[in-house]
Amino acid sequence: MHLHEDRQRRSAQLAALDPSFDWHEIYRRLTLWEFPAEARLGFQLAFYRPLAVPRMATLLQSTGHMQFDTTRRAYDTALMMHEIIHGGVDSERGRRMVRVLNRLHDRPDIHAEDMTYLLAALMVVPTRVMDRFGWRPVTVAERESTWHFWDSLGERMRIAVRPASYDEAEDRMAEYEPAHFARSAAGEALIRATLDTLRGRMPAPARPFVTQITSVLIEEPAVLRELALPLPSRPLLAVVDGAASLRRTIQRRTPPASEPSFTPGQPTRQVYTHGYELDELGPRDR
Repeated sequence: MHLHEDRQRRSAQLAALDPSFDWHEIYRRLTLWEFPAEARLGFQLAFYRPLAVPRMATLLQSTGHMQFDTTRRAYDTALMMHEIIHGGVDSERGRRMVRVLNRLHDRPDIHAEDMTYLLAALMVVPTRVMDRFGWRPVTVAERESTWHFWDSLGERMRIAVRPASYDEAEDRMAEYEPAHFARSAAGEALIRATLDTLRGRMPAPARPFVTQITSVLIEEPAVLRELALPLPSRPLLAVVDGAASLRRTIQRRTPPASEPSFTPGQPTRQVYTHGYELDELGPRDR
């Protein structure tokens, strides 16, 4: 396998770091330098999973933000997460974002086991997407660093029960989902609102296929069934897998990006086209 020398150099630098001590730097590089597109997609897919849990979907629907402010909510969630990843859970900006997250989740109708599940999903789902679409597999050290990062964030969010390792996060997901996944009117309404937003952001020729594309990306039958989404067709899966293989080959032979994918306060394509202040992030009263 031919690998561009800059990718070889960066991989060697990452491999020299110790996940016991350098876990934030490893995870920051993993998500903002090595696999930025895969990380963004993985976070998005992780947040689809609560829609397959009726009580979580009902709670999300009750706030109204996902249905009536879908685009801004998606941007705010992504920006808050990236702020914490970029600076760390104990940086000034990171602490401010953690306070916002704690305020949003300080509700008696949020079940503790659901928060544990979401924490596990945010560790595991993006990692699986990186493995599926990335130019190389995620390493053992990167998995350990992923666990360290989300465990630290979970601690600061006062999530008492947290996976004790990355492997345990996978085990918790495997135990939780069969017991709690089910189709619900709230979940179906929220996934429709999400798909409508995605449709508006995609190029016109791709808009009729947004549901099928989403199904291919989610891929897992149990998730698709409870979100009332169709199973992806074999021809479409083959096309996506072929495109991913070609993309991997091209990426391996070309230099990586010279800058991280995220800069605090950066402009976004929608909502914050001139940049944002931290105080702007988070739900607003309708």
